Amino acid sequence: MNPTHLLTLVVVARLKSITKAAEHLHLGQPAVSGQLKLLQDFVGEPLYHRKAHQIELTPAGEGVLQYALRMEKNLNQAINYVHNLKQVNAGCLRIVSTMTVASYYLPQLVVKLQTRNPGVQVSMETGNTAEIISKITDFDLGFVEGPVSKKELPSQYSVTPWQEDEIVLVIPEGHILAKQYPEIVPLDVLTKHQVIWREPGSGARQAIERALLEAGIIAPVNIEVTGVSAVKEAVRAGLGIGFSSSQALRNEREGLVARKINSIEGLVWHLNIIAPKKVIQSRVCKAFIALCML
Repeated sequence: MNPTHLLTLVVVARLKSITKAAEHLHLGQPAVSGQLKLLQDFVGEPLYHRKAHQIELTPAGEGVLQYALRMEKNLNQAINYVHNLKQVNAGCLRIVSTMTVASYYLPQLVVKLQTRNPGVQVSMETGNTAEIISKITDFDLGFVEGPVSKKELPSQYSVTPWQEDEIVLVIPEGHILAKQYPEIVPLDVLTKHQVIWREPGSGARQAIERALLEAGIIAPVNIEVTGVSAVKEAVRAGLGIGFSSSQALRNEREGLVARKINSIEGLVWHLNIIAPKKVIQSRVCKAFIALCML
């Protein structure tokens, strides 16, 4: 059965005329008649007959028409969906991100995307940098902290530098370090005070560990928590000192103070976007990356 023949039957039934159907389809009348004959031959019995000057369907024709109408509806919906895709008004964007980026960088960008393209659906999952790299193929975009080796990624993905941020020491208000070091705290304080560490695989933790390694400093791991919010709450509770993205402290410092680490430049780290190569990016993916780069 040829789907085109079914669609032709829909037009003929709607206009009740082979001549009018041919004009509507921009075909010759013999072409339309030929399609109907092929469809009748496939079914094995007449699908229509002429009554006065109109075409009228037989019971078999009416039965076939119901399926043809559903096919026409699905085709029109598919055409409309593709049109929306081209206008970036449909589709889904699957994002996986570190908690810091998901909490403090992406929300405004997602709102902008959906405001401009209301038909787009966005789903977001969080994890640390190591987890994101391990499952990146399940997502359209990944947002991670710190360097990513090309060897760690599937061949169809690449890394794009995005934002620059700073890791700062997080100290309770009134802590001796806050009084002793009003601006910059040396790295070796991490060996002298109980530290709230992020979980292994965290980009922030990896950045701190690299800095300690370069300085030849060994700092014990006393307490580990998951996520920047847990670090802040543990520090507030007086369990120790911690470290966090400066962005994570920008609007939430009640009971906390931040200090640069090691130098006036501070401990800078970079946020990166992991994305498929451009030739295989969806329109939604490209639109969101463009928003990120504004």
